[in-house]
Formats: sequence, structure tokens, C-alpha cells
Amino acid sequence: MLRPLILIFVLSLTTICALGQDLGSSNKLFGAGKKKAAPPTKVKKTPTKPKAAPPRSRTPTATKPQPATKKKPVTAKAATPKVTRQEKASDTAARKKPASTEFTSTRFSGSAATEAKASVTGSKVEISPAQPKLPPGMTAAQADDLFEDLIEQGNLFRDDRNYAAAEAAYSRARTLKPRDSRAVYGLGNLYSDQLKWQEAEKSYRDALQLEPNNAVAHIALSYILTQPVTAPNLSERYAEAERLSRRAIQLAPLNALAFDQLGAALELRGFISTETENAYRRAISLDSGFAPPYAHLGRLLRRRGMFRESVTAYQNAIERATDVGSKVLVAEVLQSEQRFADSEPLLRSAIASDPRNPTALLLLGRALTTLGNYPEAEAVLRTGLAVSGNGFRANSLLATLYNRQGRPELAENALLQASRSVSEYDRRLLAQQFEIVGDAYMKAGNGRNAERAYQQAISHDAETENLADKLANARQGRFSRRN
Repeated sequence: MLRPLILIFVLSLTTICALGQDLGSSNKLFGAGKKKAAPPTKVKKTPTKPKAAPPRSRTPTATKPQPATKKKPVTAKAATPKVTRQEKASDTAARKKPASTEFTSTRFSGSAATEAKASVTGSKVEISPAQPKLPPGMTAAQADDLFEDLIEQGNLFRDDRNYAAAEAAYSRARTLKPRDSRAVYGLGNLYSDQLKWQEAEKSYRDALQLEPNNAVAHIALSYILTQPVTAPNLSERYAEAERLSRRAIQLAPLNALAFDQLGAALELRGFISTETENAYRRAISLDSGFAPPYAHLGRLLRRRGMFRESVTAYQNAIERATDVGSKVLVAEVLQSEQRFADSEPLLRSAIASDPRNPTALLLLGRALTTLGNYPEAEAVLRTGLAVSGNGFRANSLLATLYNRQGRPELAENALLQASRSVSEYDRRLLAQQFEIVGDAYMKAGNGRNAERAYQQAISHDAETENLADKLANARQGRFSRRN
């Protein structure tokens, strides 16, 4: 009797953890805010200079590295360069060969803005794809112009949450210039926006092969690897995440995000130690206006039994969470500590400023479900489902909501919808949720429906414990009643 309730509770935690931290520019953590201009529809003949915009995307918004220049502090946090239009280089030979470059990453700027610089000198790209075959009648110069236009279109579509159009634009750009990392970064960013961790991981790995000394690419991949998906090799993923963040620190020793990510990786590996605490404190010292390290520090201190210091750290995080992205991220940390009521005001504030923020909607829906506000939770989750191109997360949370209400038919339907976009990393979670639905049907004496739900669970994870026995019991119960 208790096992279904316990499983629902565990899955609730797993689902919210799997939501991860939303770090895309469309969520205003690092990338530019929404642009009002419509996406360009035709190729421009003369490249234009990119418009300046405060970098906000935590995930790397692929940019072509340019000489670093000192900028005025902005209220934003940058992990990676924004995917922007680039002026044509006068030296065509330089464009064909990796040159010495310098990359600048601007973090959340509070009273003390931080600029982290990592020089890349003659880095050798291991992969050398063949030169793309240009479309008939198109010159190399026209292809360059089209590439820049496609990158701009991808950015605009992504900011407007038109993820399908953004993916099409970045993908086409990548075919034109496969050795330019911006299109690859763009794909990784929009996949991260939609919490498609498997696709995002692949894109960031591809980006690292193109730019092996790019600090923010290391941070982005490390971040993806710390998402608590149901992959079988989590310990290996967390160990790699730690190595990537340490390498990022070597490349960009003043990058606060690299230290914050190092702390997150160490904490996931079970190191609740002074080294982990020092990583978070180093991130804070580099950028005192950056809210997430305070939240991470609060969680760590609480786990170490330092409750008073933990409360202070959490208060600092909430006070500094002034933009949408940091509010979402701090709320996610609060929810990881079961502080759903505390996360609700931050998420409502974030959505008031950004009504179509996909992760804020999912996190708020999760909080409202946990707090028992089912009607509003359902409405919020359905809004999130309409915004995001990834139906798995929203449908998974809807299934949890319906299970809590004792409506297994609706939960099953939501899971069937979720199965259309489930990744390999999430199949076990989906199987466990189908198992919960089967248990609910069995409790109601509906062996036929239970059999169907258990079969779905087995199809997604045949190794799930006790499923074969439950399926046999469902069949036996149905057979017994029929006779």
C-alpha cells in the first residue's frame, strides 16, 4: 500500500531535479533580451556590424572569438559569447585557418563586474571536415553572408521561443560553414533551453572539438553533465563534469561561473567539503552580484550542519536574484531542498517579467502541484507545454499531478504524450511513472488497464524491478474475474 505513495514522492523529486537549471539566453540569464525586430527573411548583400547587447546566456551562445575589449558592467551573467553577425574579415586566408584569438566571458555584474579572459593560441582543431559544397550559383562571399543571416535568424527565433525555426536556421548555417562553431553552439543553446540534455550534450561536445581551448564550452558541457538524468553512468558523468570545470578555470581563472560549476560537480560527487565550499566562495568573490553561488553555498552549508550560515547565504541569493534567469536558478536550488513555498514568489516574479519562460513555468507548476494547488498547476504546466518544444518534461509533471489527484487515466495519457519525445536518459523515469499508473489501476481493481500500463513500463525499461511480477498479477486478476 505504501510503495506507490513512496514511489510517487521519489519520482516527484527526480522529475524536479531532472528539470535542471535553465540557462539559455531566452531565459535572460546570459543572452540578450528579446528583440522586437522581426527575423530577417532574405540574404543581405553587405554584412552589418552586430548590435551590442548584454550577454545573458549561461549556455554558450556560440560566437566567433574576437579580441577582448573592456566593457561597461551590465546587470547580467555571461558564460559564453552571443551568436552574433560578424563583419567579414579582410584577410580571407585568416578566416580559413584557426588563428590566435582571445575570448571574453562576462559574468553577472554586481558592484564588481568580472571579465574573464582566456587566450587561445594556435589551438589545433582535431576534426577537419571537408569544405562544404556551395549551392549552385552561390559564391563563397554570398555563402558567408547567408551564414551570418542564418545565425541572426536563429538568435531571433530562439528569443521568440520558436525553437523549430531556430533549429532549422542553425542547422542550415552549420552545413554552410561546418568548421564555424557558432551554429553548433546555437544548437546546443536551444536544446538546453528545452531541457533536451542528450542533444545539448552532443552539440557542446562537437563545439569542443572545434574549439578545444574554449573555456565556456567546457563550462557548458560540465553543466549538462551535472543534470541528474537517469543515465546509467552518473558517477562517470559527474567526474567528467569536475574535470571540465577545472580545465575551464585553467583557461579562464577569473570566470566565476567556472568556480560555481566546479562546486556543483564536487557536491554531486559527494564531496561536502571545504574544497566545495571554497569553490562557491571563490565564485562569489569574483562576482559578488552573482546570485546562484550564494544559493549553492546555502545548500552546502545546510548539508554540513551550518544552519545559521545557510540561512544567510540563501537570503543573499534571493536578494541578488533580480533578473529572470537568476530567479529561476535560485528557485531551482530552493526546490532541491524541498523549499517549494519559498521558490514560488521567485518563479511568479520571473514569469511576470517573462511569461513564456519555459523552465520557470515548469518549476512553478511543480511547486504548485506539491503545495496542492492543482487547478493552477495544471494551467501553468499546459502553458509550459505550449511554449517548449520538449513535451517530455511538462507531460511528466502533468502525470505526477494527475496521479496525486487519483486520475490514472489522465496520467496515462500524459505519459503516452511524454513517450513521444523521451530521450534515452529518461526512459527509466518514464517506466517508473507508468508503473505508478499501473499500481493505481490495480488498486482500483482494473486489471486490464494495469496490464497495459505495466507493458508500457517494460517497453521503456525491461530491467525495472518487479514489473514482470506485476504484469503477471494483472493478467491473472483479469483472467480470474473473467472466469
